[in-house]
Amino acid sequence: MGFFGKKSFAPLEVDIHSHLIHNIDDGSQSIEQSIEMLRELVKLGFKKVITTPHIHPRYPNTPQIIMDGFEKLQAAVSSLDFEMEMEVAAEYYVDDAFMKKVKADDTILSFGDKYVLVESSFINKPAFFESVLFDLKTKGYQPVLAHPERYQFLEGRMEWLEELKSMGVMLQVTLGSIGGYYGSIPQKLGKQLLQREMVDFLGSDLHRYSHLEFLAKGLKSKEVQKSIKENQLKNHLLQ
Repeated sequence: MGFFGKKSFAPLEVDIHSHLIHNIDDGSQSIEQSIEMLRELVKLGFKKVITTPHIHPRYPNTPQIIMDGFEKLQAAVSSLDFEMEMEVAAEYYVDDAFMKKVKADDTILSFGDKYVLVESSFINKPAFFESVLFDLKTKGYQPVLAHPERYQFLEGRMEWLEELKSMGVMLQVTLGSIGGYYGSIPQKLGKQLLQREMVDFLGSDLHRYSHLEFLAKGLKSKEVQKSIKENQLKNHLLQ
């Protein structure tokens, strides 16, 4: 299946957010599904994937569970007829458990220059989010907030995101949001963040094959193409 047709677009090349390790969260449910999605990412111009399983109350993964799953995925991909560089980190839900991990200097799965992908509740603004991210920064990590355009408690406003940016938190917008997968409000806010050059990373947040159509739409949007061509993003620094 081709998502671009004949017209070419500037590729993003590096994806920092996906759920491709099978059967450990709400992402891929089999090696076959993972490989199928990776094939399409190659067709869309991606050369490197940093896959980021949830560490969340609903999916209480550990670094060991994630690394074991990643080794199986790597082994499967290494024998195939396409090339994709792969790394692994995690998407951390910021709650009491995560706060304790940070304070106790537990292993935190990061990527690049100690970037840590974090998320919060979509419905309610977290009470102690800023303090946990401050603690994370004091430990030498760089927090990256996943899919800020999708938090419903923001109601389309970006004041909180401006506050986070002012304290040094990076933002990762999801390509599928720009492509309209999550509706008009996340799409609008995501585009506004891009236009205001507040986005540090774009990511696929790829869970299943049906996401790919909207990922491609987001990738070829004028806002995303402008941000790629003008080097406004940091994805390329992770090659």
